[in-house]
Amino acid sequence: MEIRVISEAISDVGEGPLFNRDTNLVTWVDITGKKWHTCDFNSGKTTSRDVPKMMGAIVERSSGGYFAAVEEGFAEVLDTTGYKVVADFLPEPERMNDAKADAAGRWWAGSNAIDFTAGKGKLYRVSADRSYVTVLDGLTLPNGLGWSPDNTKFYFVDTFALKLWVFDFDLDSGEISNQKLLREFSGKDGVPDGLTIASDGTILLAMWDGSRIEVIGSDGSLKDPIKLPVSRPTSCAFGGNNGEVLIVTTAARELDLNKEPLSGKLLGISGTGFTGGESAKFHG
Repeated sequence: MEIRVISEAISDVGEGPLFNRDTNLVTWVDITGKKWHTCDFNSGKTTSRDVPKMMGAIVERSSGGYFAAVEEGFAEVLDTTGYKVVADFLPEPERMNDAKADAAGRWWAGSNAIDFTAGKGKLYRVSADRSYVTVLDGLTLPNGLGWSPDNTKFYFVDTFALKLWVFDFDLDSGEISNQKLLREFSGKDGVPDGLTIASDGTILLAMWDGSRIEVIGSDGSLKDPIKLPVSRPTSCAFGGNNGEVLIVTTAARELDLNKEPLSGKLLGISGTGFTGGESAKFHG
């Protein structure tokens, strides 16, 4: 495997990478740094924009522009700086976290208490008309999420519960059902964070404080991990002409960058043996 730096921008807590094959751009957020970034996948040229509060995730809209999960709820991202809140419903001690669009163009986003109080978290599903419903509640830190290549399974992480769940998924209705525990983690060698699904159905799960991407079969079995030179990988997505590069966001937060100079940067990993599709867009 080969690891390269895609962007030199250092994020306190980089999260939620997206790849657009047409523009060759990677987009991601720095949650606690209150920024979002776009970067040319090949040249590394990066544009960073400030936002007034924490932005948990960002998504491209199929009609153009971006939509975001923010401290207040949901927002349209402005071209220059900041955002316009379109759904203000989260109380002040809460914020949005990870989010992802499904193949039908709905957006799924999790919320949590800023102090990570157990049971305060929820998972929302946002439709194209921007109406939203609560899909799950009683969570602590809703995090990585994704769908099987055939769109019949939905995978979901609650970080502090140390659990990866699998549900049956109906693409037409957006309903999930039949929740099952796919994998439970000890927490001794990292906690589960963001994830992506490879074309063969393998789950690639970033392990915060684990210095690796955990490789998990669709049956929950552990494969050989993808080891990383950073303590805090946060999430991943596939990019490149053929979806052959694993793009990994990382965090510099509370780390000694003299010892871990790649922490906080956007990394690209070639030669993993996995490929994946382009990031889905939100139809709202």
